Amino acid sequence: MKIYFDQFLVTFALSACLVIVPFSTATSIQLDTIASKIGNSFSLAREKASVKQYDEARIILCEILQQSPSNIEARILLGRIFAWEGKYDSARIQLKQALLDNPQYEDAFKALIDVELWNVQFSQALNYSNEALSYFPLDEELLIKKIRSLKGLNRELEALHILNKLQDIHPSASGIELLRQEISAKTMLQSIGFNYAIDAFAEQKPWQYTSFQYSRRTPYGPAFARLNYTYRFEQGGTQVEFDFYPRISDGKYVYLNYGFSNNTLFPKHRIGGEFFSGLPVGFEGSLGFRYLSFSSGSSIVIYTGTLGYYWGNYWFSFRPYITPGDNGTSKSASLTIRYFLSDAEDYFSLRFGAGFTPDERLIQSSSDPSSSSRLYYLDSQTAGIGFQKAISIQYLLVGSLDYTNQEKSYNLGSYLKMYSLSLGIRVRF
Repeated sequence: MKIYFDQFLVTFALSACLVIVPFSTATSIQLDTIASKIGNSFSLAREKASVKQYDEARIILCEILQQSPSNIEARILLGRIFAWEGKYDSARIQLKQALLDNPQYEDAFKALIDVELWNVQFSQALNYSNEALSYFPLDEELLIKKIRSLKGLNRELEALHILNKLQDIHPSASGIELLRQEISAKTMLQSIGFNYAIDAFAEQKPWQYTSFQYSRRTPYGPAFARLNYTYRFEQGGTQVEFDFYPRISDGKYVYLNYGFSNNTLFPKHRIGGEFFSGLPVGFEGSLGFRYLSFSSGSSIVIYTGTLGYYWGNYWFSFRPYITPGDNGTSKSASLTIRYFLSDAEDYFSLRFGAGFTPDERLIQSSSDPSSSSRLYYLDSQTAGIGFQKAISIQYLLVGSLDYTNQEKSYNLGSYLKMYSLSLGIRVRF
């Protein structure tokens, strides 16, 4: 595959990279000193980048490239810095220029493949992996990147084939068994899960929730079926619920949900839809809605979405909620922060929320659940921690602990404290 792009973009990006650096940082680097010691400047830039002083490293690299545009190592490092900052489009410009200058430069291929993997563009990552392997067919790192590209595309059998080839060529390659476990876990198309949760209050009896879930990966996306049970206000109720996440293309998918219940402890109908897509400079966004229809004849529509961003091992997600109503529009928002450990299935999380939280448990927080239409605009503040941990290829543990300061439906303006604990297990097969 040949790499073509507008040369103007490279010139513009090189000129702009100095402009976008904050002036406060620029003053800390004496550009005349850099110019007089140009022979050591790349080592200095690499040192700055290693301690995440990206602005200073970028100044040095831009100075190098202005004086020597063919310095491919400087261009690759500049591209990697853009990628580490989540500026994937800027990274692509620099790395594609590096490959245009030297079409068989191995480190440029590796950096460009990393950009596509981090930006969840697995098809592009696979294309670049195949092109690089046509020049370096036995390279260990390139083979691993191709395996991860295939894994991201849910082509596990092909990934295992390449993994076996890698093990034959490089039997002592690090991380092979962990990668094999990750791929093997994805080949398990089905799972069952159990979850138990309890909401405890100082002023009333606790609420309890139990759910049983079956999931299956289909050629179109993962599908879930759940049976939910709750015991509140000294009565129990059940709900059936279905989720489907059809994949549209790399980085684009849809969330679809439907739930039904004949019990007033749940909405009679619960419908949800949301479209997710990758965005420029490393962001992910979504737009969607939730519709709750109760047996009392009342209903509620909630408009929502997300803005997410990956930074190193962290993932930040901001989700607003907008709920129109007869008495005005209610607004709220939540922030979730995840720290990933060994892979995407192992993480710790923090969550914060404020405003009207559109949780059907709290919407129906009256001892007369059918009166839920009065409760749509109750205020709350929430903070919580959570975790997800794969204890083996087959078993996954999940849990959370939340604190909520919830406005009382029977005494507006006053609040009660709610502590929520949730524990669950999922078994894949």
